[in-house]
Amino acid sequence: MKSRYIIIYPPISRAERYSSKFLGAAGGSQVPLGVLYIAAYLEKFGYDVKFIDAEHQQLTEEETIEQVKQYIDTDLNCYIALTSTTVCFSRTLSIAKKFKLEFPHIPIMLGGAHVSALPEHAMSFDCFDYGIIGEGEITTYELLKCLENKGNIDEVDGIVYRKSEKLIYTKPRKHFKNLDELPFPARHLVKDIHSYVPTLCDYKTLPVTNIITSRGCPGLCTFCSNAVFNRTYRERSAQNIFEEIKEVIKKYKIREIHFNDDTFLIDKRRIYKLFELCKQEKLKFSWSCFSRVDNVNYEFLKFLKQNGCWHIAFGIESGDERVLKDIKKEISLDMAEQAITWCHKLGIKTKGHFIVGHPTDTVESINKTIEFALKVPFSDVVVTVSTPMPGSEQFRTLIPQDKIKELDYNKFNSWLSIVEPEGISAKEVLIKQKEFYKRFYLRPSVIWRYGLSLISFAGPRRFVTLFMNFLYIILPVK
Repeated sequence: MKSRYIIIYPPISRAERYSSKFLGAAGGSQVPLGVLYIAAYLEKFGYDVKFIDAEHQQLTEEETIEQVKQYIDTDLNCYIALTSTTVCFSRTLSIAKKFKLEFPHIPIMLGGAHVSALPEHAMSFDCFDYGIIGEGEITTYELLKCLENKGNIDEVDGIVYRKSEKLIYTKPRKHFKNLDELPFPARHLVKDIHSYVPTLCDYKTLPVTNIITSRGCPGLCTFCSNAVFNRTYRERSAQNIFEEIKEVIKKYKIREIHFNDDTFLIDKRRIYKLFELCKQEKLKFSWSCFSRVDNVNYEFLKFLKQNGCWHIAFGIESGDERVLKDIKKEISLDMAEQAITWCHKLGIKTKGHFIVGHPTDTVESINKTIEFALKVPFSDVVVTVSTPMPGSEQFRTLIPQDKIKELDYNKFNSWLSIVEPEGISAKEVLIKQKEFYKRFYLRPSVIWRYGLSLISFAGPRRFVTLFMNFLYIILPVK
């Protein structure tokens, strides 16, 4: 009997995700490539896969259930899969309970960051039949095949399931080594790929889409979780990435690409080869990426600029050398300032990612961070609040120290203060975050630059986003 696999991105609202209706209204969206990689892998073996992005479509739980009902077919083996980060787990749990009542005979699977980092918590709820830990492509396929053939579940690596009210963990799944063997994400399952639009300062041209070219980050940052992809860095070949670029441009009419890797620029030889292939094919497109400041030099950045790069987001995290050492960022402020200055000279826009409220932050160290951001020629900044994500070193160390105020996973969204740092109160952290934004964005030069950006095709959309961001900045901390 043919099988149908229904993958659901849970129906969390943007206000819930950001803990603010203003940030939520201004937030962007990206194609959820992680689940679409799993979908493509299953399609490769003949499975009929359906996908519902309930968050992007802003569906209610009831509307999501109605869509699932349309996909349930009594002539097929049907399976329901939910993916969940930590912040949206309560919403995932809520709808899973309703699925179990509505479709008691259908197995429900849970994948994603939360179950990978905290399987005991996630699988303590009996609405989930199977938890998929880590990378999901091979594990999901082998689990489905085992269920269909009534095989031995214990022989499927990388899962957790319940037997006689006890959780059973199978052997950990080895990580995918050759990423070129994976099919490209099943973007055809998305209703309208052009409806996914990043936040205001993260795109230059529409339509834009995201591509992932590697897995794993070799960084040791204490705040970052590596529960799904581990710290072992694995990359796709330049040829393989080139083929996907060609597909999204020609098949989906994409004009701009955001490379969504944690460290896209880590392997310079691969980047040179990739854009040589694009040049040979006369593929021209604007693009942006994330990078560490220690992965670039002036000549390399010059090459990137010549080949369409217009924006790079750098993780700086703090403007205090002591805090940088504490969080194991392994960069210096001189290194960061040099990289941003090079980009500014070359006309590459930059975004600095900063965190306030690190466990060892003080008022003085946050003030140093603000002054650093004002001194260095960043185009934009994102200032989030320290959140020890499950699977991170901080989570493992702060939990036994009782440094996390309350273990409410709804608040693990990087916009609420859930950690009491050593030298500043949680409320003061939020006040300093607002001060950071005000001092950076309410400067005349920045206001003028954003005012000019409204004179464009996307002007109305940009105006709404700017207005919502402005309201968030000026409203007092409760």
